[in-house]
Amino acid sequence: MAEVPAVGWPCSSCTFVNTDLRRRTCAACRTRRAAPPPTKPRTKRKAEAPANTCGGYAARLSDYKHKGVTGLPETEDAPAVLEAKLAQLIDMVRAAERVVVLTGAGVSTSAGLPDFRGPKGIWTLEDEAKKKKRKKARPPDLASISGASFETVRPTFTHDALVALERAGSLDFLATQNVDGLHRRSGFPRNKLGVLHGCVFTEKCETCGTEAFHDVDLGGVSFQPTGNACGTCGGVMRDTVLDWDDGLPPAEWGPAERAFGAADVCLALGTSLRIIPAADMPALADRFVIVNLQETPHDGAAALVVRARVDAVMERLCAALGVEVPRGGAPAPAAAPPPAG
Repeated sequence: MAEVPAVGWPCSSCTFVNTDLRRRTCAACRTRRAAPPPTKPRTKRKAEAPANTCGGYAARLSDYKHKGVTGLPETEDAPAVLEAKLAQLIDMVRAAERVVVLTGAGVSTSAGLPDFRGPKGIWTLEDEAKKKKRKKARPPDLASISGASFETVRPTFTHDALVALERAGSLDFLATQNVDGLHRRSGFPRNKLGVLHGCVFTEKCETCGTEAFHDVDLGGVSFQPTGNACGTCGGVMRDTVLDWDDGLPPAEWGPAERAFGAADVCLALGTSLRIIPAADMPALADRFVIVNLQETPHDGAAALVVRARVDAVMERLCAALGVEVPRGGAPAPAAAPPPAG
């Protein structure tokens, strides 16, 4: 059996160099490799999640101890309170000249993807697993909590509603922390979309910046070569998914920062606002609204905090604004220009 390289292992089927020695499948093409037998009993190991799921995405990230608060309870506003808050939200959006949106994992949960910090979120259950490990109890099977495949889920009502609002002239810019590609699949215009943490379906040329959006999860992280050549200039294509210590790409962060700084109102939808610098973006707008089932560190500074499911809030908002929301989305182009730098 081959010795595990000290730095990384080159895949036998493609040119990808896998830097995480714990992986048993190639992060690019998913070819399974020969590996030494586990040094611990199988019951003590975290089960490998399917690569094209939220659990698989979490597993490809480097180990990071400072993920922040997880597992806070979810609450919903009482009906009368919610009605009053929705009326306030509708008035704010109607009066605003420039509206921007920041989305988090909560906008994709109704598609079948788990969130990360909710009571059953990926990071929450990972923290619980570590506690159980210290108590020598059997940790949960990560594969069983990974949710649906990135490759088969479809945009939610909220994804489609944001497209409809942009087409109606009621939304100026959208920034997302999600890597699931659902905003692209919904047909949201790329030049008004800031993909802050990367996308599992997107690769980008290191030479000319051309993007390609695929139907399959590329499996990479931290800007590794995907093994593909740029269709425009022949340059090396790299994945776009950020690892914990990676900085936000200026091509995504710069346009988003300018748009949020010029906005009258920001809607922070389905995000716990705990990962910086994205978490600080809503405060760049004159006023911001949080729609999330859990409390966030920015609740006190928000003009309005709505404790409700995002799809229900967006349905009421669009209806009040007279914006029809077609369902089904549109296929994303193979190549599209990112926001203007």
